Amino acid sequence: MKIFYSVNEMYKFQNPVLTIGNYDGIHIGHRQIIKKVLDLAKKIKGTTMLMTFEPHPLSILKPEKLIGRITPFHVKKRIIEETGIEVVIVMNFNEELRQMSPEDFFNKILIGKIGIKGLIVGYDFKFGKGGAGNIHTLKTLCESAGIYFDFVDAITFEGDKVGSNRIRKLLIEGNVYRASKLLGNWYSIEGRVIKGEGRGNKLGFPTINIETGYEIIPKEGVYITEVEFDSKRYPSVTNIGFNPTFEGKHLSIETYIIDFQGDMYGKDVIIYFHERIRAEIKFNDVEDLKRQIQIDVNSAKLYFQDLVL
Repeated sequence: MKIFYSVNEMYKFQNPVLTIGNYDGIHIGHRQIIKKVLDLAKKIKGTTMLMTFEPHPLSILKPEKLIGRITPFHVKKRIIEETGIEVVIVMNFNEELRQMSPEDFFNKILIGKIGIKGLIVGYDFKFGKGGAGNIHTLKTLCESAGIYFDFVDAITFEGDKVGSNRIRKLLIEGNVYRASKLLGNWYSIEGRVIKGEGRGNKLGFPTINIETGYEIIPKEGVYITEVEFDSKRYPSVTNIGFNPTFEGKHLSIETYIIDFQGDMYGKDVIIYFHERIRAEIKFNDVEDLKRQIQIDVNSAKLYFQDLVL
């Protein structure tokens, strides 16, 4: 996959078929758009392209509405490449782009710089100064220029309208199972194993402590998870919180890998979240905490046993 950080860097590609959007999370709605791009490109022997923006436009236009990104940019690039997109264009959302009219954006960039032959976006796509352009604007402009245009309507899953904002809220509420359904895969965070307080060893449940740069961390609580490292996945239980039993002051992500022994310090890992099983609790004493951890681990074992069956 080729990545361009300016349309001025681009060279000409055969019959570009483009989609435009923030593509945070690459959820099941995004994947339907991408599938249309892939299908059209195959039909016209074209090049599949995706245009996205850095920084996220909401961080500038309405910072109070951007509660964090589902996926860091480096992860988003990897997921996009896995979908089969051949070219990614990363537009700097600067003042010049912000002030550009919908017509100028279409004519100067999409036609003049990229030379698009097809354009497919989501139903709620807006562009140009003040968000004045929408799918109706694009339809008119594309028809005038003889360019194929299509859009994907709102996607719902069991009554939920699929969208990045909805997924962010679900994650913040701790509803990782529902968020994963809308994403089309288990929600995950990546990080590195760092030194912790060592309390897990004393409790009989040695944990790894994960440091991550992800902007959205699921709500405090205990989760059934999987840990991936060295290209293998292991059943696990993850606690996100402040360790109130020990008067903790800092948010931590601690994972107990079931039936695993080994030195994990310094390893890069991925945590896949399946279900939140309880809130974080302050226990009266360490023995109560140990009993609850064993209950949590047993719940995870049963979960994965049923998952396999």
